Amino acid sequence: MPVEAADHPPLVRALEQIRRYARVRGGPDPWLGLPFALRDQGLTASPLPCLVGGAKAFRLKKTLNEADWLALLRALAARAERGLERLNHLERLHRKARTAIAESYRPGALPSLLALTLHQPVLSPQAVARLLDLTVTGASKLLERATGTGLLTEITTRRTWRIFMSVDLAVEFGFARAPLGRPRVERSLPSPSRNLAAVFDQFDAEMAAIDQLLNSR
Repeated sequence: MPVEAADHPPLVRALEQIRRYARVRGGPDPWLGLPFALRDQGLTASPLPCLVGGAKAFRLKKTLNEADWLALLRALAARAERGLERLNHLERLHRKARTAIAESYRPGALPSLLALTLHQPVLSPQAVARLLDLTVTGASKLLERATGTGLLTEITTRRTWRIFMSVDLAVEFGFARAPLGRPRVERSLPSPSRNLAAVFDQFDAEMAAIDQLLNSR
């Protein structure tokens, strides 16, 4: 980077790195490097996939004008807002999962499935059976049970190869209709009629086990 680059804000320096890379390399590879450039400039704690992106002007123009920078910054801000929205959905799914487990008389394998859902939001009975060491029939019943809690929805009408997806993603991709009216107020956790701490500890343990399982594959 030129010496005068130090006078610019970190965001501009990160984008300038990608612009120079795009001029040399071409293709989509430079856009994939933007999350790493933002991380290297201290703007994010880790590379965020939602911030992948760039602009044609990076590759085609030697010098960017004000309109080019404005369009790029607006696009980057929009991607960041979408990423925050996705994070909010994941946190809401986690809270709803805790409530569903607490309200279940016999959670069984439900905590394992809900922990898996946070990592892999599109699931089939075959995949659940393989990952959670269940029969396909048992996995199908478990997915139907999660569907009954409102955490998952089935996006296929076939009985031989069924696909389930988290509700928010099903709405976003057009497999389900968005709820009308005002958003429902989230229910608070039920009164501790039994040892909920042990239930939540089990859920956290299942999350850790799913992490280990997926990282080992």
